[in-house]
Amino acid sequence: MRRPILGALLAGLSFAAGCGGQSPSSPSSAPAASSLAAESAVMSAMAQAMSQTALLGRTAGDTPNTFTLPCTGGGSMVMTMSPLPQQPGNVFRSSSRIEFRDCKNQTVTINGDPYLDTSIELSFSSPAGGTSGDSVSTMRTTGGLRMNSNGVLGRVQFNCTTTVSISMVNGSSPQISVSSSGTTTFEQPLGSTPVTRPCGPG
Repeated sequence: MRRPILGALLAGLSFAAGCGGQSPSSPSSAPAASSLAAESAVMSAMAQAMSQTALLGRTAGDTPNTFTLPCTGGGSMVMTMSPLPQQPGNVFRSSSRIEFRDCKNQTVTINGDPYLDTSIELSFSSPAGGTSGDSVSTMRTTGGLRMNSNGVLGRVQFNCTTTVSISMVNGSSPQISVSSSGTTTFEQPLGSTPVTRPCGPG
């Protein structure tokens, strides 16, 4: 069946797409430590949002749907999922808009700047019912967030692409590879020198 491959694709996306790249290993000052904590909180919220996007994107149906999900410490994320015109063959495409509304994670409050746009494309080499084949899933995320960390304001811009490739032979355990490209740019506090990090696990 295609379902085990799809499950592996979504699991890979939910793990990788919310990861915000490499972080400094040893902050040299209190402001740097505070900035790093804010980045960690933002990326934790992003991981929650991206995992839900990967899962909801496959089940949103043929018309736009809006979902409101609670954040860990209060506030919400509002996701509007919109299917895109389908391409010939075994390809599924969708897009989403994610708005953070006073979303609290740890000591950080996150709002959209003004929102995030995400697109997902799933392609399958095997027809429905196949037990083997190669599959590729690509998630692209762009847009910005504003953050308030104990009264210190900042912003972050995303321009990230995550690709998950799956190979499965005769129903065996899938072989999964994940790659990420693009950058995440943090400016915290506002007016400071922006810090740019690569997307993906660090």
